Amino acid sequence: MPVPVIIIGNLTIDDVIQADGSSQMGTLGGNSVHAAAAALTWVRDVGVVARCGADFPAAALSRLRGAGADTGGIRPVDGPTVRNWVIYEADGSRTWVYRTPRGRGAEVAPRPGDIPAAWLDGDSVTPVVHVAAMPLAAAAAIVRSVRERAAGAVITLDTHEDWRPGDDVLDAARLVDVFVPSRAELTELTGRDDPERAADGLLAAGVRCVVVKLGGDGALVARPGSPPAWVPAVPAEVVDPTGAGDSFCGGFAAGLALGDDAVEAAWRGAVTAAAAIGAAGSLRLLDRGGLARDLLASRPAASAGATPLTAARPGPIATAQPRNASDYGIETMDREIGTIPDVIAGQFADPGGHVRELADWLAGRGIEHLYLTGCGDSAFAGMAATLAFRRHSRLRVHARHALDFARYEVRYLPPGSALLAISYSGKVGRTIEAARQASSFGTPVIALTGDAAGPLASAADRILPIEVPTLGFSPGTSTYTGMLCTLIELARRTPRDGTGDALRDACEQLAGQAAKTLDGCHDAAAEIAARLVSGRFVTFLGAGPNEATARFGAAKLFEGSQQIAVATNVEEWAHEEYFITRPNDPVVIVAPTGAARDRAWEILSELEFIGADAVVVSDVEPPGRAGFLRLAAGAPEELSPVLAALPLAQLGFQLARLAGKRSYNFPSEQARDEHYATIHRATLGEPA
Repeated sequence: MPVPVIIIGNLTIDDVIQADGSSQMGTLGGNSVHAAAAALTWVRDVGVVARCGADFPAAALSRLRGAGADTGGIRPVDGPTVRNWVIYEADGSRTWVYRTPRGRGAEVAPRPGDIPAAWLDGDSVTPVVHVAAMPLAAAAAIVRSVRERAAGAVITLDTHEDWRPGDDVLDAARLVDVFVPSRAELTELTGRDDPERAADGLLAAGVRCVVVKLGGDGALVARPGSPPAWVPAVPAEVVDPTGAGDSFCGGFAAGLALGDDAVEAAWRGAVTAAAAIGAAGSLRLLDRGGLARDLLASRPAASAGATPLTAARPGPIATAQPRNASDYGIETMDREIGTIPDVIAGQFADPGGHVRELADWLAGRGIEHLYLTGCGDSAFAGMAATLAFRRHSRLRVHARHALDFARYEVRYLPPGSALLAISYSGKVGRTIEAARQASSFGTPVIALTGDAAGPLASAADRILPIEVPTLGFSPGTSTYTGMLCTLIELARRTPRDGTGDALRDACEQLAGQAAKTLDGCHDAAAEIAARLVSGRFVTFLGAGPNEATARFGAAKLFEGSQQIAVATNVEEWAHEEYFITRPNDPVVIVAPTGAARDRAWEILSELEFIGADAVVVSDVEPPGRAGFLRLAAGAPEELSPVLAALPLAQLGFQLARLAGKRSYNFPSEQARDEHYATIHRATLGEPA
């Protein structure tokens, strides 16, 4: 039968360690539970949609069901339920430690088919459907499905911290009735830490209603044709802030189901959140509903209805701090590494169909030669992707550094050429120069970038947008993976001889293999880093597409631990670096299954002969006594650079941690500004 409120989100098992050392093991968690308990404070029937693993204890939901929740939308799937350590400190801060593979959250994201048909198809009830924080592709699919199946449903959409600016977010937000971002996420999505103006911009872009969660400053409600309204936070003693935003959303959804307008519903959300944070546990609101109702009844009478923000607010909303004080710390690198399985899955899903459209555009223009150019990680991504194009694509691909392309090659391109200029920031000067020089010689230019309005994009004929979680300032890991996977997806979308299907099947396995690699290498990377941190320098060796991986590994040491590193071809080591490698000097060989692995084993034998401290990155255990960073098995060689970069990223983080470095470790603000001015300066030279 239909239910008035449907909550769609995640389900977890949490092991909680309090600051006093007490613990609560195996507790029920997840945004679907927090939001459902909040909605049950106000309405009797609430449907819950989520996925759980085969190990999920069925009894954990009994109390939620007893309070009126219909759990018929919770689907068991193979594998474990997402499980976390949640560790609280005396200052109220908390740390989340994933106990399941890092990509598991994306695997158990709910699907449209998980929503029981009877909840949406009945005529007697028009449901309010709240879509809680989850990967964007999953949220967008659910929103589209609900809109198609139940045109009259009221849909609210919360944001996820990994969402990034782009048309895909706007497309989803335009389809819902109320978009409910947090202040930090709204700032990230719009680039503007001004809730009123940022919400105004969303309304102008076609979003129907925006409710911004402002934490201790309450909430902002913005609707077309009405002045913005501010709902203040309700005073409360904070015992446990976990799930406060989800509690607000659950109370807000219940308010809409009861007939509240957006401002009234925001008041209901605010008092629900206040009641929630005064106790601990995901089901605390089942005992504190009376408090929430009392708080709503005792609110100031003058605040009922749509109160203009400028008239009601007692003072300016507090200036937002950085998303985390540690955003500039090396820990950001570790957190971004943890997002990579989700990044891989997201890029191979081709959100928005941008890669497919580019493939059609290239075919329509008769492009035969595609030049990949960039600097740093962007250049490495182009090098690492070439084997995928050679094996599967009709395009002849040439990877060139941006300086070399702009100054030495742009005059001499064969007919039917195009340039794919790669820069996630969209600001790198030499890459912009390469794009402008190519255009001046009549070569079509595509910009692969995370900034669709940036200077690189403005220099291009076409944009291939990319969205990757970036959680602060750190050596790039998730962005590198995202760019590389986007290029591989383009190879798959430009197939020859029917090879696209084989590559597609391999790509579909890669996110799971990445999660397995990260989990398997986590401890080993820490142990190996402890040996390598005191080395004179670290040499990275690779061949074929993984020579680029070796360069990526060295770059993470330059940027993170700021150690001296060398990257070279496996064969070249024997001709050059051999002469300066001493006993106990660290050498990392990237040698997954592929054409050059037998030669890598021969070089490994020479390293052991001279007493070097050898480390092997491979899916096959090496001979001898070398350290081993094991890759998940099964990926073809053209995809191996995606996996091989992961333990090198972990190694880079661990070395930086042991060296006591912050990300990049600029000696001063002036040094930082000068550095970025140098690499962003888009001068135009005279090509040779």
